[in-house]
Order: sequence, then structure tokens, then C-alpha cells
Amino acid sequence: MKPDLDALLKSWRDGDRDAGEEVIALVYKDLRALAAHFLNNERPNHTLQPTALVNEAYLRLASSEPVEWQNRAHFIAVAARQMRRVLIDHARGHNAQKRNHSLIAISVSDELEASPTHIESVLAMNSILEELENHDPRVAQIVELRVFGGLTEKEIGVVLDTSLSTVKRDWTFARAWLIRKLRSAHQES
Repeated sequence: MKPDLDALLKSWRDGDRDAGEEVIALVYKDLRALAAHFLNNERPNHTLQPTALVNEAYLRLASSEPVEWQNRAHFIAVAARQMRRVLIDHARGHNAQKRNHSLIAISVSDELEASPTHIESVLAMNSILEELENHDPRVAQIVELRVFGGLTEKEIGVVLDTSLSTVKRDWTFARAWLIRKLRSAHQES
């Protein structure tokens, strides 16, 4: 019999570390695919591998304050945020060693998938997302869930307890805002 993911998430929230390990085992394939997607768009000589990225994200989740998990989509979204933070921390560390401040543009497709090809792009995207978060936290969260979490608009609505029409409207705004900011950042470099 397959374990109930929602029950395991609740047990993990309540302090059962074994439940956390079971959650990871149940969604590991999805997390690894997400990590591979992130790393596929990184520089070719990146030292992190998908397994290491998933493991680092899990360690951060396991050592943080308990999360009020809503469902599988919410867990994946939070894990994606942790993976993004791991990549940002890794990029900052690598950038501190190199001190190369050239900026490479981040491609923005119709689905606005993050495709940072260099360390500077990861840091630039993070900076832009932090600025958006200061402007409108909900819109920034939608971008993070869509771009880094790979969630659909419908899944984002469930995670944020927001209507699909609101998510679509915010996504349209966010996409235009990000394109403008990315173009501006690229022109400044």
C-alpha cells in the first residue's frame, strides 16, 4: 500500500523526521528532475549535480522550522525555492572567487523558464526577484513557483489559495515586469 503523502507531510511538520525522509523518497524522482532542469541551464562545468542539489535542499528543509505543508504541490514549491537558494549561495561563493561581474542575459520564453547560463545570471535573476518581492510579494511568489517550481497556474492557485484568474493576471504582469527588468539589466552590462 502506497503511503499517504499528505499524512506524511503532516507528521513531518509535527516533528517526525522519519516522515520527512519518507516524503523525500516519495517525491525524489520529481525533485531530481526539477534539479536536473535547473542545472541543465547552468554553465557546463558546474560542480553541483542534481542529486547533490536535491540533498542540499532536503538538508535545508529538514533543519528549518516546521512548515505548514498544504499538499504535494506546496512541498514541491518550497523545495524548488530551497534549490534556488542553494544555487544562489553556490553562485555567490563562486563569484566571490572569480570577481567577474559581466552579466549574461537570461532567456525569457513564453513560459518564462529560468535559464541562467552563468553565475552572474543566477545572481541577476535573484536580485530582480528580490526587487519584485519588495514591490509585490504575491506576484514574486507566483514567479518563483512558476519559474523555479515548475508549477502550473492552477497548481499555483491551490498553493497560494488564490483564484486562477488572479494567478493569470499576476503572471501576465510579472512576465512583462521581468522582461523589462532583464532587458534593462542586460543593457547596463
